[in-house]
Amino acid sequence: MTKNNSKNKDYFTQRNNELKPNGACNVTSMINALNAASWPVAQLATGKFSQPEDALMNFILTDRQVQDLWLKKDPKGLYPPNEWHEVLCHATNLFLEEKKLIHDGRPAVEWGERRSVSDLVRTLDSGGSAVLRGLFKCNGKDIGHVVCLAGYEKDSCGQIRNWIIDDPFGDYRTGYKGLNGNDIVMPMGDFQRMIRPENNGLKHAHLVRMFKEC
Repeated sequence: MTKNNSKNKDYFTQRNNELKPNGACNVTSMINALNAASWPVAQLATGKFSQPEDALMNFILTDRQVQDLWLKKDPKGLYPPNEWHEVLCHATNLFLEEKKLIHDGRPAVEWGERRSVSDLVRTLDSGGSAVLRGLFKCNGKDIGHVVCLAGYEKDSCGQIRNWIIDDPFGDYRTGYKGLNGNDIVMPMGDFQRMIRPENNGLKHAHLVRMFKEC
């Protein structure tokens, strides 16, 4: 059995971003996740920014509420605001509210550091998606990276065999020589080893609920 909530939907790459393309895996993965969960991400783009991931990045870097939260988390500004997962989550919900896409008062995105496989499967089965942080290899080096979880493949016994991710930087299986990161199949072994915290059944993840019209 295969479930893929991003099938036949747009794929967003960070490589063509106007803002911080080398540091936008988190924001671009969030856009991929919102898109997989059927949020109308095209409505997030503004006249200044034609791509929704650039519009979200700009919001994170300029909104006063977001900046206040960032400085509480990181008073010395050691890391950019988009690299703080609590800030990314809060900013995404604020941005969706500003664009009048949240109609029921419920957050679109919820961040947590102890997500189980059951949490991820339940979110995917309800039409949602997730954003995962992990340790990937690029040019032979380990890099912190963020990807969108869009689906899974189960074996004949109903166990998860592979996950389906949208990777904004490309295909990790090629060491990122392949630039198309759409619908990448990630074996369970890679998931357990690469998605933080390593070798732990509980993972760091943003859960993104499915969009519903008002």
